[in-house]
Amino acid sequence: MGDRTNSKEYYKVALVKVQADDYVILKGPKEEKRLAKVLQNDYNSTKYEKMLRLLAEEVVDKEYREKFYAVFSMENILKEFGEGRPVLEFSYRRSVGRQKRMVTTRVYPRMMQGGLMEEFMVYVACHEEECRCGRENAEENEKL
Repeated sequence: MGDRTNSKEYYKVALVKVQADDYVILKGPKEEKRLAKVLQNDYNSTKYEKMLRLLAEEVVDKEYREKFYAVFSMENILKEFGEGRPVLEFSYRRSVGRQKRMVTTRVYPRMMQGGLMEEFMVYVACHEEECRCGRENAEENEKL
């Protein structure tokens, strides 16, 4: 699958700032970037939790939704990384453009302060070698 630092290998790369409640798509499909920008704060859920729910409903295949939400919920991420886990990973089928493809999402803690996680990175990689979705998103981002 390639080196973690080669962003062209990834369909999507996002940075989540836990305390600031910020969800920033560094590389990814235009529709998801647009959704991330319009998410507003409310008292019941964070931007990250709203985005997770939207993704589960809109792009993740039905049979994977419950597990997707359980693995990547903020509560689970904080618990797993708080216990010293180095990476969270889950493979599932989702919409990639107009097609359904198997992808793997990996989440890595980025910044820890006094045992509390402040930021984490989310990487989504397509399983299919011939898929150009990561390169297409990278080229689209370079145009901006």
